Amino acid sequence: MFHTKTIADIVIKNGNVVTVNNGNEIQEAIAIKEEKIIFVGRTNDAEELIGKRTKVIDAQGKTVMPGFVDAHLHLGMFGLLGHGVIDISYPKVKSIEDIKRLIREAAKKSAPGRWIKLQGYDHNKLEEKRHPSKEDLDEAAPENPVQCMRCCAHLSVYNSPALKLAGIRDDTGYAPGEVVMNDKHEPHGLLKETAHWNACEIVEFYDEELRGGYKNADQILTSYGITSAHDAGGYGSSYYRIMQDMCNNSELNTKMYSMLFNLFGKESARNFLKLFVGTGIHTGCGNERFKLGPAKIMLDGSSSGPSSAMIEPYCHLPSKGILVWTQEEADKMVADLHRKGYQVTAHAVGDQAVTIIVNAIEKAMNEYPREDCRHRIEHCGIVNSQLLDQIAELNIIPIANPAFIAINGADYNRFYGMRTEYMFPLKSYLEKGIVAALGSDAPVSYPNPMYSFFGALNRKDLKTGEPVGAGQKVELMEVIRMFTYNGAYASFDEDMKGSLEEGKLADVIILSENIFDCPKEEIMRITVETVISGGEIAG
Repeated sequence: MFHTKTIADIVIKNGNVVTVNNGNEIQEAIAIKEEKIIFVGRTNDAEELIGKRTKVIDAQGKTVMPGFVDAHLHLGMFGLLGHGVIDISYPKVKSIEDIKRLIREAAKKSAPGRWIKLQGYDHNKLEEKRHPSKEDLDEAAPENPVQCMRCCAHLSVYNSPALKLAGIRDDTGYAPGEVVMNDKHEPHGLLKETAHWNACEIVEFYDEELRGGYKNADQILTSYGITSAHDAGGYGSSYYRIMQDMCNNSELNTKMYSMLFNLFGKESARNFLKLFVGTGIHTGCGNERFKLGPAKIMLDGSSSGPSSAMIEPYCHLPSKGILVWTQEEADKMVADLHRKGYQVTAHAVGDQAVTIIVNAIEKAMNEYPREDCRHRIEHCGIVNSQLLDQIAELNIIPIANPAFIAINGADYNRFYGMRTEYMFPLKSYLEKGIVAALGSDAPVSYPNPMYSFFGALNRKDLKTGEPVGAGQKVELMEVIRMFTYNGAYASFDEDMKGSLEEGKLADVIILSENIFDCPKEEIMRITVETVISGGEIAG
């Protein structure tokens, strides 16, 4: 079990230790030396490892478990809120007038021509029940380019100076609806998908903003017990350079698995991936603190916009959403990435987009057989029985976002109707033997894992109590596994972390109580009291 002379650096005793091992065993104690777990078992046995310098933590019956693995978030985008980007999320901002006030305040402090960046509004929650317009933003800041990004990050409103810099004069060259036009047949200011991402490329971010943003995000993630995260892409090469440096210099507690993707539109993202493919470097390059993850493409829009690509129209309007890549384009890109050794993933929310990535992966795997690819689908929002069978057969890992059910559930019922029964379908994944992991998609939703727990356990809108696809409820232990071990599996790290077992990395958290004693309707009350990341107490 352990050498009799071994003395632990940290011993946690008298806990409800949720190991998430193969048998989901519950133990009492855990011992840590340097960065590794050296013992999991009874408190009496763990006490034999206590020396004069051992840090002893009495968990007093509270849950001790692996650190959360958030399998999909945007570290920089989230961290920059309040650190270079103005946070306009609800309920901080409740109206367009609130947005204009914040822009005016920023304009007073900004030199003419310097970008003002805002993120997080939800037009469904604003008092005016509409998007801001360029006229709204022009009134507040006529001499500064302004980007006002919606919470989903798939669309933004830009003012006149920003539209001019982006070269947006009309909707020429874009798919219908990507450049929204007003009654005067001029750009309204609202850009969606490709038009929006192209405009993003000219928005300026500075190294000091990124460093501050990463540090801010890391502190918040640590406070929620997130010890590893899969970054889903950001603002170009500086985004990766600074993240890697900060991880390797131990400036961040959070271990990062970084997807290869930028947010600057389809062609920019395609060229970005081609550059990486040309180097020969592929998924897995790096170390336990920072590692290159899957190559990612973005196939459609957002679930709450809504702009996800659907097979059948939405329930509240005749649109089927926005599809960014065709089947043929996806087939070619996925095959090339798969053949060159990459784990491949795609942002695919609607069932039409999910169909395209599943078919592309199936074709690539048939043409170029490869073992243990672990290809993924980010969000994998709405599926059907055929897609479930294909995902299971191909061993694809869906990265689900049950927090969206808690936050947007009432809107989902309005947009998708009965299709919510196959929306983020965690129970169906379990029944099919599909390994699914969970992600917050911060800043699109909150990084607090309890939002995901609430959505997965209750399948209700947190605000209204409205049921949303109630047949997809799962049990607590199943959610814990999805948010720990399965997240590690999705990055090929299950032998290193994701469960509390001897020899594994000591990423350990202690919750505020025994989570199994907490009624599932009250799961939001659970907090994280202690975080140990790589054997070091964080905070």
